[in-house]
Amino acid sequence: MDTGLYFEEYDESWTFETPPVAITDARIQAFVELHGFSTPTYTDPGYMQAAYGGRLAPGLLVLCTAEGQVLSAGVTRRRGIFLMELTPRFLRPVHAGDTVAGRIRFQSKKPTSRPDRGVVVTTHEVVNGQGETVIRYDATRMIRTRAFVEPG
Repeated sequence: MDTGLYFEEYDESWTFETPPVAITDARIQAFVELHGFSTPTYTDPGYMQAAYGGRLAPGLLVLCTAEGQVLSAGVTRRRGIFLMELTPRFLRPVHAGDTVAGRIRFQSKKPTSRPDRGVVVTTHEVVNGQGETVIRYDATRMIRTRAFVEPG
């Protein structure tokens, strides 16, 4: 998408699917190191194999990846003002080598006291390569209306 939807364009029929992305071992390792997830669950290969059958991805990595897919796809490009709330439920583990994609659907919207913005709630299902939902969450975002005037 070159640009996302204005507040007025969201309706009950709106849905979007993001392309799948691989959760690689390198991606997991970088996330774990960057954010200090220094527990055997994420750092000890022997423990990971014995306890989980391989390297697990932290749920927050999968959630961040899903939100990155939303941004990369342009869902909120030039229309999103800010992310107000996420309500994730982590339902299944994701392992190195799995792929994830997002299925998004409109949930609700309401205008704000300012005519150039409104609040949109979308429901997201993050699914693995087998079509299983691994995370389900609602995202509440401040979105521009058609009354918004571009700066400069």
